[in-house]
Amino acid sequence: MKKSIFIIALSVLCLSSCNEDKFLNETPIDFMSGDNSYMTQADFDAATTELYYLTRKEFFCNGDRSQDYLFGTDMIQGTSPQSNIATDQNPTGDIAKVHWNNLYLLISQANVIISRVHQSTIDEAQKVLFEAKARFFRGFAYRTLTYLYGGVPLQLEEVTSPKTDYTRAGKEQTLQQALDDMNFAAEHLPDIKDVKDGEISAPAAWTLVAELQLALGHAQEAVDAASKVIQNPALALMQNRFGRRSGQPGDVYWDLFQRGNQNRSAGNTESLWVIQLNNPDVPGGGSSTNTYFWTVPGNFLAERYFSPQVGLFKFIMPDGSQLSPFIWPTGDYTGGRGIGSGIADEHFYTEVWQSDWSNDIRNSNYNFVRKIKYNNPDFVAKYGNAFGDSIDLMNPVIPAGVTMLTGVQNQSTLPGRYLTGYQSKCTTPFDHPDGLYLNKSTYLLAGTGGGTYSDQYMLRLPEAYLLRAEAYFRLGQAQKAADDLNVIRRRAHASDVTASQVSVDYILDERMREYGIEEKRRLTLSRMGELGNRVRKYNPWYGASHSADGKEFKDGYALYPIPQTAIEANKDAVLEQNPDY
Repeated sequence: MKKSIFIIALSVLCLSSCNEDKFLNETPIDFMSGDNSYMTQADFDAATTELYYLTRKEFFCNGDRSQDYLFGTDMIQGTSPQSNIATDQNPTGDIAKVHWNNLYLLISQANVIISRVHQSTIDEAQKVLFEAKARFFRGFAYRTLTYLYGGVPLQLEEVTSPKTDYTRAGKEQTLQQALDDMNFAAEHLPDIKDVKDGEISAPAAWTLVAELQLALGHAQEAVDAASKVIQNPALALMQNRFGRRSGQPGDVYWDLFQRGNQNRSAGNTESLWVIQLNNPDVPGGGSSTNTYFWTVPGNFLAERYFSPQVGLFKFIMPDGSQLSPFIWPTGDYTGGRGIGSGIADEHFYTEVWQSDWSNDIRNSNYNFVRKIKYNNPDFVAKYGNAFGDSIDLMNPVIPAGVTMLTGVQNQSTLPGRYLTGYQSKCTTPFDHPDGLYLNKSTYLLAGTGGGTYSDQYMLRLPEAYLLRAEAYFRLGQAQKAADDLNVIRRRAHASDVTASQVSVDYILDERMREYGIEEKRRLTLSRMGELGNRVRKYNPWYGASHSADGKEFKDGYALYPIPQTAIEANKDAVLEQNPDY
């Protein structure tokens, strides 16, 4: 009894003598909460990993939506997933909503890190480093939002309660915020030689600083930023064969895109920022051989969209019988599990290559496949003498009386959805993950493929040269612009461009040659104010002849609409819609 009275008395004493606010404040000890998270380096490492995940999801692993950066541009004819701009780019549609939500989620996660890091227990140097990482991704997100939507609401602190009164900042103000963030990142991130594969670094940030300076009209500042990257002694364009498949037929450009070759650990000195996807079936990896193509986040679906569906290509014989010379899906140069919905338009397919068709290695059959070997042994055994061992899409040899089925609606001309030239970087010829093969000796694939099972470049060193060339051109220094372009062209064995040939269109064409489907083309064209001009000029799917069916590219379509869901949720202020929507 005496013991019980003592305990009660002690409790009363504590209540009367202790600070009541502190006493009533609950501090979680054995579980994570908002109060005790974001305190240690491990906490911030985990939070930063989420930034990489969100970026990978938006730009590579978001099914159809990750392809929006290419479809509807001056490179890819409009089929699935964008066939009618008036319908697809609708304020209530997925295109408007998904990118907006994903990029603001990236900003939200970055803001949490920025708001909390200086209240944590980590040392001051680590605080600055984590802030730099978070500001890199926040700047990257605002930069992308501006190119896609124009000026957008700026939120620079962690949101801890509902907010429904956002207004749009101007385009210049939004770009300036992105630049401020990226400048901070560039000044405080480590050099590229001091980071792990896949991590952001100072050269990656300086490259984006150069881009943002151009977007703001600051050409000399863009030259200065790009020069920091180009002059970095740890960086250089790859000039010789390298990597795990360098003994295979190909060239140095082909080597850049083989599985395992994208990272600096493979000896690749032109990588600036590589998205890590080449880890199938490994926890934390970005790809899975068990993930079907409509899973989000799932695999990067470049193979699915940009290689042809050769199994549906058929020769129609004089007697009416039909036979495909291809077994599909096969992990060879037929393109894996492609469905051919991303056919290159004529400009990308042939026109940009004309001056150096045979000598530019980026246009070799290893890299832009237009001659495809037959892989159906029954067809070869029966018709090999008449058709040869392959079909040359630029000069097909078709026996008399034979026609072709090359695409939907009985198309019989090349290229078609069932047989088209394509960039081999969208797939991994003869090198898919083992888990995808039904028969590795014949490279026959399972039906659940369609992903591109290799790490993917977000930035390569040619970007710095191309940005600096653009900046020099805008400064009226055409010879310096040509010099930078020729660094890239000489690696490709292409002829030199002269100062008089340099123009905005030429720079955009050189980007097309160097990057092709690798580039987030919509962002480049939007930044340069050239999306509508180039689409109308080179993409017949969206030309004036389609004005009656809603496919014509109107000027307003250069920006996506603000999602209707965001407008309606913002009940205490007006979130203005973009024109033409």
